[in-house]
Amino acid sequence: MPFKSYLIAALALLMLTFTACSKKKKAPGEDPGPQEEVLKATLDGVAEGNYTASPGATYSFTVNISSKLPTKGVSITVNAVTDPGGEVIPQDAIPSPVTAATTTINLKGLEPIRTVKVTITITSLDNPNNIVKKEFWITNKTD
Repeated sequence: MPFKSYLIAALALLMLTFTACSKKKKAPGEDPGPQEEVLKATLDGVAEGNYTASPGATYSFTVNISSKLPTKGVSITVNAVTDPGGEVIPQDAIPSPVTAATTTINLKGLEPIRTVKVTITITSLDNPNNIVKKEFWITNKTD
């Protein structure tokens, strides 16, 4: 008789496992919505992942988003930090939401003969996990 009680316990455990692991099905008519395309972007006017020379204290370049833009648009943040040194150089905020595929960014406060690491972060406003980061270094070559 002990075998019978073990068999019943094993079957009960097996039933619990299957019901706990089964996937929840969507209700009829419930639309999961379209999947958002992964953000893709390029920078024009700078050498991505490399060094760029600036002729002065300001420098303009463009961000081109080549993927389909999310419905709500994206946010673009600019982070400029001296390299070496780690001193933050404040930059103007890009008004959000950005709904155009091309955005011009104007760097400012570039000190002469000082290298700055610039990181551009593009984040979907529909899905905050959909992020692309681009970086480059820029040096003001004026004396």
